[in-house]
Amino acid sequence: MQEVIVMEKYYEPAEDSQLLAAAVEEYAYGSVLDMGTGSGIQAITAAKRKEMKSVIAADINDEALKFAAVAAVKEGVKQKVQFIKSNLFSNVRGKFDTIIFNPPYLPQDKGINDEAIYGGKHGYELLLRFISSCRNHLNDYGIVLIVFSSRTNKQKVDEAIEASCLEFEELAQKHLFFETLYAYLIRKSHLLLQLQQRGIENVKLFEKGNRGVLYKCSYHGKTVVVKAKRKESAAVATIQNEINWLGKLNKVGIGPKLLLSSKEKDWLAYEFVNGMFITEFIGSCNNVKAISEVIEQLLQQCRKLDVLRVNKEEMLRPQKHVLISKSGKITVLDFERCRKTRKPKNVTQLCQFIAGNHANSMLRQKGISVNREKLLAAAQQYKHIQNEENFKRIRKAVLEAD
Repeated sequence: MQEVIVMEKYYEPAEDSQLLAAAVEEYAYGSVLDMGTGSGIQAITAAKRKEMKSVIAADINDEALKFAAVAAVKEGVKQKVQFIKSNLFSNVRGKFDTIIFNPPYLPQDKGINDEAIYGGKHGYELLLRFISSCRNHLNDYGIVLIVFSSRTNKQKVDEAIEASCLEFEELAQKHLFFETLYAYLIRKSHLLLQLQQRGIENVKLFEKGNRGVLYKCSYHGKTVVVKAKRKESAAVATIQNEINWLGKLNKVGIGPKLLLSSKEKDWLAYEFVNGMFITEFIGSCNNVKAISEVIEQLLQQCRKLDVLRVNKEEMLRPQKHVLISKSGKITVLDFERCRKTRKPKNVTQLCQFIAGNHANSMLRQKGISVNREKLLAAAQQYKHIQNEENFKRIRKAVLEAD
């Protein structure tokens, strides 16, 4: 059996503690929670500030709490700090203006068990758990102060902050010969504050697109999707455009149901559609009739868009833009590029997709043999004269396949 070395149970202050303490000294205010207090340095630093209302120091380890309490007595702040035992937020009640965390952040070394320095197998696991939970204990305009190492994987930390709809500011760096330390100030994003004010809860990153970022949330007992613009995107007014078009297209049965949006029109919320993307559906379905009905629905919705003289711009590649529910109902997604036009291309673009090698091969494997030449010829006629007669030719070429 491999020998396991058990190290000390509390963390002696070092460079990371001093870096974080400098941030605490400058930014901490109001009601304070020092998570994983260890030596107590952060709680003591906070308690000495005039801006403090209260300080709670939490740690999972009894020895660390005793050590920190003794240090608080020596520094003359024992009456200002309450010490509690808690595994992260398990025993924490209420919300705070400032939450401080100097987590164990090093990757686990084999054969050594030291909960004061190791943050998990990769080093970042405990910090990521903290980030995903801290906003539930943070007042609306409160702040979180953390310190971590480049050995923790900075990208993972940054991604976890975004996934929780938070935002961060890097306050300081300290370069050591084997690592770089980072001090962050984290707060609720403007988007998260708005969503909470509108009754949208449990906000979690769902997916990133080229122009938008999606969060899966709860709203009045329903699962919803919130869509906002990606900061990195140079596109202009895409969310506003989608809000406007969804409001119109919902009236004719197209798109996910729009529930609400911001006054600034920089985010929208629609009903979550639980389903499979169209190519996944075709690949997993062995019912020819069900596949044909889905294609029929999609053709009809594209036809509606054409009649309305609206171009969606995405039907050449609908793989991520069409969802199929368990009941077989389709929902077309993403209308941020939608625009009015004299010559819409929704039906013809869909025909090109169906006639393409990938989709055509998938359909053949399911027993639907679409004659590509016949379909593209019908699409060419429809392109010049977008009437019902030419649309019927397309339907026949697809749905009455050889």
